[in-house]
Amino acid sequence: MKPLFLTLALCALTAAQTQIRAQELPAQPRWSLDECIRYAQQNNIEVKQRALSVEQQDIELSTARYSRLPDLNASVGYNASFGWGTSADNTRKSETLQTGSFDISASMPLFSGLRINRQIKGGKLDLAAAVQELERAKEDVAVNIMTRYLEVLYCKELVGVAERQLTLSTAQAERSRELVSAGKQPESALYESRALAANDELALTQARNNLRIALLDLSQALNRESAAGFDVVVPVLDSVALASLHRLGSAENVYAYAVDHRPGIRTERLRLESTENAVRIARSYLYPSLSLRGGFGTGVYSSMEAAFGTQLDRNRNEFVGVSMSIPIFNRRATRNNIRTAKIAVRNQQLALLNAEQALRKEIEQAWVNADAAYAKYCAAEQALASARVAFAYEERKAEAGRSTLFDFNDAKTRMQKAESELAQARFEFVFRQKILDFYRGEPLTL
Repeated sequence: MKPLFLTLALCALTAAQTQIRAQELPAQPRWSLDECIRYAQQNNIEVKQRALSVEQQDIELSTARYSRLPDLNASVGYNASFGWGTSADNTRKSETLQTGSFDISASMPLFSGLRINRQIKGGKLDLAAAVQELERAKEDVAVNIMTRYLEVLYCKELVGVAERQLTLSTAQAERSRELVSAGKQPESALYESRALAANDELALTQARNNLRIALLDLSQALNRESAAGFDVVVPVLDSVALASLHRLGSAENVYAYAVDHRPGIRTERLRLESTENAVRIARSYLYPSLSLRGGFGTGVYSSMEAAFGTQLDRNRNEFVGVSMSIPIFNRRATRNNIRTAKIAVRNQQLALLNAEQALRKEIEQAWVNADAAYAKYCAAEQALASARVAFAYEERKAEAGRSTLFDFNDAKTRMQKAESELAQARFEFVFRQKILDFYRGEPLTL
């Protein structure tokens, strides 16, 4: 008995110390949905990768813009020849000859079939598409965080339901103890009521574990280092607030707005425009290209008796000229590149059509789901009201000793089920309505 007593005492002391330390820790602020979304968008890996893609496209656009400018190149050379070689006076001599050269040249494109202008336009389109992809990634993160946030709120609601059920079961067990002591109920009723209370305590433990898991999932979705002390703000979602959320409008109006403003659709349209511009770039290689060239060069020779500086001045030469390159035949590479670019245009047209059709289906489904979820919520609210009336009647009978434990537990179970179904219907409606509002361009807030 002594070891068992010491073990129990040690466990009690450890639990007390843990509780004291938990009370000494400062309470962490609770996170609202806006704060969760903002934090997730700043720390999400995919969002950061999309941001890097935007930077990359901006660099490529800068490269296309600077291709209009002249290029400038310089070269320095040294040669040593042995045996017969050409000297500075252009005669052949048999000696060791050392020569040095310095050249600088520049060229500037004058005409290249408008290729540079179209490459700049393509860079702008690709940059705009990358920005829209970044916005789409941020919206995907926002929807994911809202889903997990509502899951936490739903689990919190279920914890509240389980706590209320345990309170009722505990009160019933105490009432059964009093009735058994008064001889109004058999002793078996006391054990049955205690078993039901233990059952409800197990359900409460499971509900709290589900809440911890939901908080952990949300914390990990935010990319936080630890979920310790993490909690969320519980908004007011009563009947009045939910009734104000119920704004269906027309699915066609929602689609008309979304098809012009959704980042996914904008991205596909920009890509279509970019592929059409790529056809023009491919065609530009059919035209001649004209460029302006110029340069300066000089050299020194070991066979010359003049000083180094004198040689540089005496041997210098300058040139300027215009060159034209005319494509005649390149094994049909240009023609095939044009055909490939046209195929990319047709493929992107289908991608845009597919995205628009998918968006229409999503909006129509979201509209139907939001309407059905609100009807389900209203029905669940009425069912809970009826279940509460039935339980109140059984509770009064139990207090008077005229209700069996089976009838009391049946009424309590039906009320618990109605509360759980109402909680599920409430958060399902909030989620469905927010998704519909999301397509309207409204922020995801609670």
